[in-house]
Amino acid sequence: MISLTISGECGAPSFPSRHMSVVHWPSRCNSRYVSFNRTACNAGAPSADADSSYDALVRQHFRSTLPYWEQIYVDRTVYGRIYQERARRAIACVDRIGLPNRASVLEIGCGPGVITTAIARKGVAVWAIDSLEEMVERTHAMAHGAGVASRVFARVGHVNNVPFADAGFDLVVLIGVSEWLVSLTQPLGEIFRVLKPGGHLIISADNNWPLHQILDPVFNPALKPFKRRIGRMLRFLGLRTSQPRFHAYSLAQFDDQLASAGFDKVTGETFGFGPFTLCTRTVLNEELGWKWHLGLQRLADKGVPLLRSAGLVYLVHARKQRLNR
Repeated sequence: MISLTISGECGAPSFPSRHMSVVHWPSRCNSRYVSFNRTACNAGAPSADADSSYDALVRQHFRSTLPYWEQIYVDRTVYGRIYQERARRAIACVDRIGLPNRASVLEIGCGPGVITTAIARKGVAVWAIDSLEEMVERTHAMAHGAGVASRVFARVGHVNNVPFADAGFDLVVLIGVSEWLVSLTQPLGEIFRVLKPGGHLIISADNNWPLHQILDPVFNPALKPFKRRIGRMLRFLGLRTSQPRFHAYSLAQFDDQLASAGFDKVTGETFGFGPFTLCTRTVLNEELGWKWHLGLQRLADKGVPLLRSAGLVYLVHARKQRLNR
């Protein structure tokens, strides 16, 4: 069973590599660095057929990398630890909200159930959906192993068509999902619909301008539009197959999407620095890279200009506006 440390820094030792490794940040998915190596795509609304086809690609990818999504929570690389920190910070945000015991929570995109189970341990009922039956099964298994199966209700479902009635939840959690969506419009509309007036939303997004990409000339975000055009040309010529692609947002762009959907931002923070590369090659081993992350993260958490908005992950706590839209 996966165990996630909720408070404090991870204490297990890291094992630095003896050789300089190459970090690939491709425009297509890579199961090793699947959530943190991506080329942003335009977030325009697709056609229904294109949306269906894209969702099928995403499901196929997740199905082919199922073990990865459990292993990432015990991984000792900088990537893995940032992933774990994302879960810890999301759960800490739930603590700050201070939900009553009778509150109802929905997690969309529950994956193997790590966050679902952690929230259920707090004594509240948690409904969870994922587009893969295999993930739902893992969520049930994890909840059973943690002794909270009576408070976890998982089923197959999609963020574009949430299978619950209006205004039924006090909190919706959406972690690690937005980067897989071609558009946020319908998903945020569905979340707004199922939340009670004044209900809470905890949501993450990939930052389009993280420090470690800005500093590497190969991965600088300013080049992404040019890379997208090349990718479209290669796919048109049949030289590259279609793959799920990651969507990243500037902080202002993501805040605007939330506001347009009827949410008021309460807090927002970025975190995750590294691994740092130079022309795709890592410049720090895992142990030293994590120490750099911790140092930069402390400065970002103190609100140091530039750094506070240069983490890899953007985590937002927002509330549904009480007035009808």
